[in-house]
Amino acid sequence: MLRLVSGRTGMGMNEHERLQLLVLARESIRMRLLDAHELTPTREEFPDDKFWQDQGVFVTLTEHGELRGCIGTIMPVSPLVQAVASNALSAAFSDPRFEPVEETEFADLHIEVSLLSVPAELAFSSLADLQSKLAATRPGVILRRGVYQATFLPQVWEELPNVHGFLEALCHKAGLHTESLSQPGLSVFTYTVEAFSEDCE
Repeated sequence: MLRLVSGRTGMGMNEHERLQLLVLARESIRMRLLDAHELTPTREEFPDDKFWQDQGVFVTLTEHGELRGCIGTIMPVSPLVQAVASNALSAAFSDPRFEPVEETEFADLHIEVSLLSVPAELAFSSLADLQSKLAATRPGVILRRGVYQATFLPQVWEELPNVHGFLEALCHKAGLHTESLSQPGLSVFTYTVEAFSEDCE
């Protein structure tokens, strides 16, 4: 059985609509495992216009409490339902950090969907100022310097509550030295999410 576990920063989805998106993510993975046709969301299933608005989306998979895959699109480049379906498949089968999900794992997967606000650039005058602003609101964060870029969803603050450790890990993910945080040319963007997950009983 699927039920809503948690949500953050409401962006207009009611509980039923959130559950629809979680079912869509799970069914997309299930259909691929069965070697069936790729699931294509329809207007009949998702009649509300909000499902067809372009939306930044991440899909996170865990298995027995451990990360199993996380893939998403930061910017709103495709309709919400299409982004959920495609990112669910990518998280399950194309995350380069993990082997593709196998059929024997399917029942143990726990799915979380995160709907992103459009990122906004954060102005800061120093590393201390940056740390202070991020620690106060704990948003999703994008670091960008030249061709190097990485993001952490707001949920990562739960694992890395110290702002210094958070930024250090994000630099590492982006392929940047931590010294980059104090050097010119670094851009920081922040965003909020509406995050909701399933519980399989």
